[in-house]
Amino acid sequence: MLKRKLKLKPEVKLLLLLLLLAIVIIGDTICFKILSPHFLVSNYEKIYIQNYGDSTNKYSPSVCYGITSDCKNVDVQIKGEVDYNTLGTYELEYIYTYKDKTYTIDQTIEVKDTEPPVISLNKKDILVCPNGKIQNIDVTVIDNYDEDIKEKLKSEIKDNKLYLSVTDSNNNTTEKIFDATIKDDEAPKIKINGSKNKTIIIGSKYNDEGATVSDNCSTPELKTEGSVDPNTLGTYTIKYTATDEENNTSTEERKVYVKNKEAGSRVIYLTFDDGPGAYTNQLLDILKKYNVKVTFFVTGKGDDSIIKREYDEGHTVALHTNTHNYNYIYSSQENYFEDLYAIRNRVKRITGIESNIIRFPGGTSNTVSKISMRELAKEVTNRGFYYFDWNVSSGDAGGTTTSDGVYNNVISNLKSGSSVVLQHDIKKFSVDAVERIIQYGLDNGYTFKALDETSPVVHHGANK
Repeated sequence: MLKRKLKLKPEVKLLLLLLLLAIVIIGDTICFKILSPHFLVSNYEKIYIQNYGDSTNKYSPSVCYGITSDCKNVDVQIKGEVDYNTLGTYELEYIYTYKDKTYTIDQTIEVKDTEPPVISLNKKDILVCPNGKIQNIDVTVIDNYDEDIKEKLKSEIKDNKLYLSVTDSNNNTTEKIFDATIKDDEAPKIKINGSKNKTIIIGSKYNDEGATVSDNCSTPELKTEGSVDPNTLGTYTIKYTATDEENNTSTEERKVYVKNKEAGSRVIYLTFDDGPGAYTNQLLDILKKYNVKVTFFVTGKGDDSIIKREYDEGHTVALHTNTHNYNYIYSSQENYFEDLYAIRNRVKRITGIESNIIRFPGGTSNTVSKISMRELAKEVTNRGFYYFDWNVSSGDAGGTTTSDGVYNNVISNLKSGSSVVLQHDIKKFSVDAVERIIQYGLDNGYTFKALDETSPVVHHGANK
């Protein structure tokens, strides 16, 4: 019997050939997946963005061997390091070994600052002048990279809204919108130039130093009324008035005393040791009322803000010592100057000036120092300091414990020339006497000044 050959059409043969090839490829792939080494890597990206300052280990990949349903973990070694606190690009290499064969994966980590600054409003009420000027923006602006960037804050008023925006050095921007109130009920502030109470000698020329004015919204005009006849004894008043665009008005006055020559030559230098303390702000209020300038010999105690106020209001911030510990500072010159420079550095940090006016605790004539005060006084002078003792004692460091006692001690011992008065602003009864001392001085032809490098020298004799 003859066999008949199966004849297939060419297109059928091609289809069968392709089908066979597909079966071979799929089978080979399945065998490879199951039988050959095959690693599954998760948590892996070729380029990974890491946020600045975030030390969470997000970039380390997980490596396992096998198929997804049955995968055995493989240990991974990391070559390279990332500094989360420094912006930049870091190259890492992940290395893992299976059956003595080593595999590697390369990855780039980019540490970037993607966090925007934070704007926090500290004061709920936002006041805006009728002319659009913002009166008060009490905000803090903190950035995770640049820290305090309040100076970069931009503001705009539109339709009774305050628009704030800030962009850090890495171009991350924050914008906030707040409600605002249009209002101006604040009077201008007038600052009298020079002394608010001035004494001149009869027959001398008087030139008024004027005043300056500032306002929260506008630039008001300052008007001056009154005059001084320097050839006639008496008390004269110069009045300064300023009115802003919303008719808020303020006034300040200067008293000018025309005295005879003897009265005009007497000067009181009020000085206060051992502060700042609990009563220093009370004292500053009194001094501000009369525009009297004094000298504060400060220590390392008290709030920085009080020393800043002393300086800002025109007083001399001088140096006492940092610790005011007699046993320590007077045990050696080395200890003394270490303590002195410590308080000098504090004053410079607060005020920006390097004070060189000093007073020895207990004065140059103190009897507790274990070192020669004569030699110490010479050395401070060699180092560019100016030291001052006193020639009028209020007694507030001794047996006097009342404001009446302080007042009487001071006025009864005033000199015909320069009177350097010793008081302590850490004692309330002494501070309570100051206003009466000022009034007495002004009524009796004295002027008040703060010590400086040109002031008359008042020194005690050193005991050794």
